[in-house]
Formats: sequence, structure tokens, C-alpha cells
Amino acid sequence: MEGIHEGICSVGHGGISILNGIPTGYGATVAVDLKAESCIIEDSMGDEQSELVNAVLEYFHKSTGKKYGAHINSRIPAGMGLKSSSAVSVALIESLQKATGISGYPPRLSAIISRDAGLSVTGAFDDAVAAYHGGSFLTNNTTMAIEQWIDFDPETVFVLLLDGRRGTVGPEILRRHNSEFMEAVRLARAGDITGAMNLNGRLVAEHLGYSMEPIMIAERHGAIASGITGNGPAVFALFREGQEGPLVDEFARRGKTTVVRPVMHDGSD
Repeated sequence: MEGIHEGICSVGHGGISILNGIPTGYGATVAVDLKAESCIIEDSMGDEQSELVNAVLEYFHKSTGKKYGAHINSRIPAGMGLKSSSAVSVALIESLQKATGISGYPPRLSAIISRDAGLSVTGAFDDAVAAYHGGSFLTNNTTMAIEQWIDFDPETVFVLLLDGRRGTVGPEILRRHNSEFMEAVRLARAGDITGAMNLNGRLVAEHLGYSMEPIMIAERHGAIASGITGNGPAVFALFREGQEGPLVDEFARRGKTTVVRPVMHDGSD
């Protein structure tokens, strides 16, 4: 595409929640094979962009005095709880760093920019770390520190029901239920990752007013864990690979359905 700096492109991964970061300040996300790519435009004549992309571009404009545009190609369904904003943000930040030479840890910059712009309750540091590195991590979103790397089973798949209906309550209400979500944090720290996902995903569904029916259907079909990812509305169901077929057929009768796989950590610090 004319105007794109050759080679100045970066990719971020979508993800699925292990722990929602809003109620406790501790978050965890597993990266999946949905990608967003950002490429830098030579001047400010890029595509029309989201508030978050504009906030990132403005941050680099203030830092360099030069305006940049961006071309974003995302395969991650937006507004579903699949970490599309964090994936786009870290990809854009990394590509802008390549173009400008400005240093900094992209997930931390993503969290700071999105929080300062009022576009995220917590800054979603956990989502940004998984989007940047692949793999899965438990993070302290308040201090923006990685607490532990999570060894997620690569021989699993997620069945996603992409239902477009949001819950009936705003996500800030989750903070009122801190003690319930801290049990999910305890499970994750102890290594019971699927237990943490199961508890977190169902607590989010309960407190944000989502129907439990698709989650219960997933359980009846043998899902290892199921619930709402992020603040929804997407429903996830985790399976050993090869066992997901019956639920894929059942979910497909209810709405748009897809199957994704975890992405392993890229080995970077």
C-alpha cells in the first residue's frame, strides 16, 4: 500500500480472560490466534481510527513533534471481550517505536495511554502483556507488574459464541464483589488455571447480567471451563482439542461461532 513504511508493521494477539482485572486489580489473559496488524503511514493521512488509536498517535506526536498515520488490519471481533483494543494498541506502539526510535515497554505504554485517555477502567495491562508476547500472564494492573507466567495447555481450543448483546450492568459494579473474585485470583496463583477461568467467567456473567444458559450448555457438552471473557458479551468454552465438535454445532445454531487456539509465549522478556 502506497505510503506505508516498508517493514514498519507489528502484530498483536487477541485473548481470553483468565481473571478480569476490574474487581481486584489482578488480571490474567491467555493469548489466542486472532491477530491485529498495525503499519505506519508516512504522514498523518492514515485511515480513520478509533479513539484509542488516535490517543496512541497523539502520544507519539507529542513525543516527536511529527505526525504519523496508521493502517490497522484486525481479525479480532471488536467489542466482544476478546482484547481487540489491547492487540491493536501494542501493535501500533511497537510499530511507532520502530519508526521513531522511542523506547519503552509497549504493554505498559498501552495501559498508561488507554487509562489516561479514559478508554479503559484499569488500563488492561494483563491484556496488553498477552497481546504483545503471546502466552498468558497474571499481572498486577495497579502497579503494572507481571506477577507470574502461566503455563497454559497448548493442546486445547476455545469455542466462542459471539453474541452481540451486552450485559445489563456496567463493569464497574464488579468492584463491589472483590472478595468473590479474589478466590479466582487465589486459584490462579495456586496453578488451578481452569478453575480460575471457570469461576471468573461465571462471576462476570452473574454480576453483569448475562444469561447463564450458553455457559450451562457448554458445561453439559464437557467444557473444561466456560464463561464470559472480559466484560463480554462473548462466551468461551475450553476443550481438549478434538472434543469441541458437538458444542460448535450447538453454538452455531445460536449465533456466530468460531474456534480459536492458545498462542504460546514468544520467549521474550
